[in-house]
Amino acid sequence: MKRARAAPAPPPDPKRNRRVRVKAEPVAPAPPRRSARERLAAVRARALGALAKLKRPAELALRAVVVVAIGAGAVALGRLVERHVRTSPAFEVTEIALEGHVRLAREAVLEQAGLALGQNVFDVSPEEAEAALADHPWVAEANVTRRLPGTYAITVRERRPVALLALSDVFLVADNGEVFKVVGDDDPIDLPVITGIDRARFTRDRVYRTSILLEAVALLSDYRGAGLARRETIGELHVERDDGLSVYIGEPPTYVRLGHGPFRDKLGRLRTVLEELAARGARAEYVYLDNARRPDRVTVRVRDVAEPAIAEAAPAPRERAAGAALP
Repeated sequence: MKRARAAPAPPPDPKRNRRVRVKAEPVAPAPPRRSARERLAAVRARALGALAKLKRPAELALRAVVVVAIGAGAVALGRLVERHVRTSPAFEVTEIALEGHVRLAREAVLEQAGLALGQNVFDVSPEEAEAALADHPWVAEANVTRRLPGTYAITVRERRPVALLALSDVFLVADNGEVFKVVGDDDPIDLPVITGIDRARFTRDRVYRTSILLEAVALLSDYRGAGLARRETIGELHVERDDGLSVYIGEPPTYVRLGHGPFRDKLGRLRTVLEELAARGARAEYVYLDNARRPDRVTVRVRDVAEPAIAEAAPAPRERAAGAALP
């Protein structure tokens, strides 16, 4: 058996055993050495940069010092100016004009406002004077203006009382329905007295308090508008249990039950009744004008007459509140 012959080896590659030489990278030439002048310029640039960094905070600090100094100077100057104007005779109050006061005396108004002739015009500002006047119970509104160097102008609007309110104390009621003070020795008492109001309810129920007083004030205004106040004055205005209103008018008093508003038409009918009775020389003991179903019907009882002047059954009027002081 013949052995297979091996394949002949390939001829050697002449390039395989050749040495490869790696080319060296070109070396950059060394930078030229700077001259002494250039080195000095670089050092100066670095020094200026560092100085600039220090200069900015210094400028800010200097500016802050300047601002503080200016502020302190302004405050000091302001105090000097204020001291001058508050002590200079040129700013003394020489005139105080006052308008609108009727019940209050001029001296009382100026004292309440804190103003007086001869004082410095800057001692009391207009706002302070107005606030002080608003605290006075008789002052409803106040306006104060100041004109330099030494003049004030004051305009006040006083409250106008239209009734007395009898609770635990007696209070004055203004024409806007506001209760504004307890009656004092110098206050008017020749006013209708409002009675029959439950004090506990009046105190806790603001809606009731406002509505009942506004209705009472409206009745008093309509009574004057109907021309009845010149004929028969109202001595007492009574609040009934159903919150309807009644009045006692004239002397001897006539009880007039009006019920709930509006009152103008009812008061017109009342005037007709009073004029007719006056023409007869008679006087009513009571007049009922509160018939809700028949508002045009009036029930009258004439004094010292057994039957009503108008045929209509009517209960006797309720007794007047005990202890109600009439003016």
